[in-house]
Amino acid sequence: MKKISPIINIIIPTIAFWICYRLFGLLPAMIISVLISLVAVLQAYTKKKQVSNTQIIGLVGLILSSTSIVFSGNEKLYYIPALISNIVLLCFMVVLTIKRKSVFLYLAKDFQIKSLQHILEQDVLSLNYLWMCFFFLKCISKIAGLIYLDFEKMYWVVFFLGDPAMLIVVGISVIHIKRNVINVE
Repeated sequence: MKKISPIINIIIPTIAFWICYRLFGLLPAMIISVLISLVAVLQAYTKKKQVSNTQIIGLVGLILSSTSIVFSGNEKLYYIPALISNIVLLCFMVVLTIKRKSVFLYLAKDFQIKSLQHILEQDVLSLNYLWMCFFFLKCISKIAGLIYLDFEKMYWVVFFLGDPAMLIVVGISVIHIKRNVINVE
């Protein structure tokens, strides 16, 4: 359950948001999604006295998105904090790459996978380029979506380039590690 919990913490607020959005509108959907994320953060803290990076990033993103819509009245601004977050993460990944640190190992530490604790940074540095390309694609798709798409189409683009695409990139990373790092040892 440890390995699945961070994924659930990302997907449940997304699904709850969409259902509430379709039934009640944007503002109730944002409130429900923020509350679900807040409950997940509080639950993680009471159980483990620790909150994962993914939970904090998700909750802060939801709060910023909600705030931008409430003050502007423009529902497309819901995606601006996520765009800013993706740009910041992309820059952070560039910094990690320059410092010769692994993006994948940094992101994977929330999942507490024992087999990854024995992998050396330099053995998985090539994955940094995959992760940077992925976040670059997320940034470009949000910019294009803000210009050309309505809220609902944009939501699905952001969703699919979010959780499902992230799982694919994680899968590619794991396959790379199994083929190139574990076989070498």
